[in-house]
Amino acid sequence: MAYKGLDSTWFPVVLGTLSVSLAFFIIYLVFHNVLIFNIGKIIYFIVLIFFAFVFASWIYRYIKNKKLIKEDYNDMTKLSFLAFLGIFYYAFAFFYVAYVGVNAFVAYLFYYLLFLFYILVLVINIILNYNLYTNKYSFDRITYAILVPNVVMSANIILTSIMLTPPMSGYYNTTILRTVYFMVMVAFGISFFQFLFVGISAYISHISNKPNYLQTVPAAMIPVGASSMLIINIMFMPQFNYIGIFNVPLNLAIDISVILWGFDLFLFLVSGAIAITHIKKRQSMTVWAYVFPVGVSTFADYMIYDYTKLEIFVYSIIAFTAALIILYVYSWINTYFITGRPVKK
Repeated sequence: MAYKGLDSTWFPVVLGTLSVSLAFFIIYLVFHNVLIFNIGKIIYFIVLIFFAFVFASWIYRYIKNKKLIKEDYNDMTKLSFLAFLGIFYYAFAFFYVAYVGVNAFVAYLFYYLLFLFYILVLVINIILNYNLYTNKYSFDRITYAILVPNVVMSANIILTSIMLTPPMSGYYNTTILRTVYFMVMVAFGISFFQFLFVGISAYISHISNKPNYLQTVPAAMIPVGASSMLIINIMFMPQFNYIGIFNVPLNLAIDISVILWGFDLFLFLVSGAIAITHIKKRQSMTVWAYVFPVGVSTFADYMIYDYTKLEIFVYSIIAFTAALIILYVYSWINTYFITGRPVKK
């Protein structure tokens, strides 16, 4: 059988693997274990190769069959998953600085590419919301997958957090720093209100769509990633006060983040219970939605721990990392059954 390529539903597989690298990096920051750091670094370079293969296969799929471009545009989930290209860039750039380093050329390259992927994710958000408002999608087709561009919109903080703090901030002038911080705030506002309104719509649609719930139920973990990304944004904002354009008090940021963390933990427990009770049932590729939001949660927990030094966040980082690895293995097993052993009709 001729190779047909891969669609955008494989992007969460790459991101799930990258989340494992992120979790190891966070564990390193907590316990300062060099071995953990090196494991995360190795995983990062493996992910780069994995992404190159998936991305090339995705392009090849459209070259092989151009009709699929229109089909994927009309598919809410596949269109939403295109936004993962943005978070790939943010995360790859972040880890490049963490594992390799930065110089003036790299700093300005990352700055210009930030605009490209920021606009890409924004356009995908606009298209999806336009299709929603013009009833291009039937209500029973709306799932939490539509929150992916919402999560990625605010995920620019993964990269901008290091752009706006030393040593990388030293390569930029005040105008650039103010521009980047302005972009962070705008993206945060879009993500926050989308999370509220679109998230509620997806929730109502999901609980109303009982016959096919098994195909979309893993996406229930995506709000965990959305709330965690909001926490990360809020916790970084006080560090940017020196720029002189906005002022976010540190105490207020911590208070709001802990409140959101409680909601984040609640969502994780609900989604974890769903994953456990459906572990024996074969699910779709959306099963990877269980993975990457948990990786984001480890980052959010570390941000709060770094300021509060509350031990509970150390335990939650360990628990989230353990859950991440278990869900990662489970998702690969499920993927094997989907791609290697198709269901008999």
